[in-house]
Parts: sequence; structure tokens; C-alpha cells
Amino acid sequence: ARLGPAQLGLLAALGIAEVPVYAPVRVLLLSTGDEVVEPGGELAPGQIHDANTTLLAASLAGAGAEVVRSRILADSPEDFLAALRQELGRGQADLVLTSGGISKGAYEVVRLALAAEGVTFCSVAMQPGGPQGIGSVDGVPFLGFPGNPVSALVSFEVFLRPALTAVTGIPSPRRTFAAVLAGDASSPKGKLQVRRGTYAGGRVELVGGPGSHLVHALAASNALVLIPADTEQVKAGSEVTVWLLD
Repeated sequence: ARLGPAQLGLLAALGIAEVPVYAPVRVLLLSTGDEVVEPGGELAPGQIHDANTTLLAASLAGAGAEVVRSRILADSPEDFLAALRQELGRGQADLVLTSGGISKGAYEVVRLALAAEGVTFCSVAMQPGGPQGIGSVDGVPFLGFPGNPVSALVSFEVFLRPALTAVTGIPSPRRTFAAVLAGDASSPKGKLQVRRGTYAGGRVELVGGPGSHLVHALAASNALVLIPADTEQVKAGSEVTVWLLD
């Protein structure tokens, strides 16, 4: 049971001063890429500010997890693995979560560093968020999310957030509704498409396109819209499933 004010008051009324509880899941959060600069840093040509660390750290905190360390690591498999092992040696992490460096490119630092460590890198039938990594490193569970910000957030919502709920009882599952779609939508064949939208009064309007880089559209949304893998076209007025984000 989640202990809120009423539950704590009941325990106090029964004279119970202490109860065993689950400790928060401690997450080592890592973002990769020489092209990624921390917010506030000066950008050189070809560089971008890191949105993923902030996005995932805030999502983890909102889900009751504790981010024990957050670092941006350079694009070297050897340096990445050495730094990861150094962090794991502190014994503070229950889970390692990375963003970026796991897709099918020729030089993907996380995949190159961890493929020989028993971590599986694969593609799931979802848009955005197709590339995924799962396994363990030195006995610590590992998840690898894609590098595009919207892909990282969708991966968190679809895979990690429900797992945290199952393990610790928090966070509460996302509120799910059937809503009427305000406009037409298309989806790739054979993939669950997760779009961003605004939900109000039983209707949902898509915000932005399906692209995984559209952070502004994500920030303007209050819901995820799920279009099933067996659906390629959805007409305005059709019923879709939405997860409320607030």
C-alpha cells in the first residue's frame, strides 16, 4: 500500500511508530555523445544541448526513483565501459539507464561497449523508441534507451515506468481513457505508434508529427496517444486510447 497522509494517520492511531517500506530504486543515469553539451554550456559547431538527462531525471523523480548520478560521457566505447565500471564500483545503483548510442549505426558507443558484456540490443515494433537495450552489467540491471528525446520519454513511459510500479508499488499507473481523435492520423504498418496530444473533454488532438526530435510538441502535450500495430489509418472521430501525463 502506498503510504499517504490517511494511511500514516491510521498507523499512528494504531500506535505503530515504524513500518518496513521499499527503498526508492536508485538509478545511474548516463547520456552519451561528444556532440551533447550540458544545458548552459556553449555550443561548438555540430553540438546540441542535452535534453535527455533532464527529461529522464525528472521522469524518474516523478516516478519515485532516485537518480544517484547523472553524467554525460564521451563517444569512446573503452572510456564509456571504464567510467561505467567505476560508477558501479561505488555500489549505489540498482539500475543503469543510458540514452543514445544503441542503434544500428557503425559507431554506437553503448552498443559497442556492452555487446560483449551480455547486454542485448534489438529493435522493438514501436515508433518512436524502436532501438532498445536490455541486460545487466556486473550484476546490475541495464536499460538502454534511444538518443532522441521523445524516443527516450516514450521508452520510459512504455517500459520503465510500469516496471517501477510493479516492483515498488509507485508510481500509480497512468490514467487511461478512450478518446475521440480530432483529426486523421496514419501509422507505420506493424508498429505501435505513440503520438503526443492534448486531451480534454473526451477528445484528443495530436500535437506535432511522429518525429522523435519534436521536443516542443512533447512539452505542449498532456497525453500519449496509442495507435495499435495493426492500424495504419485512423479517421477523425475514431476512438483511440490515451495515457494522461499529468
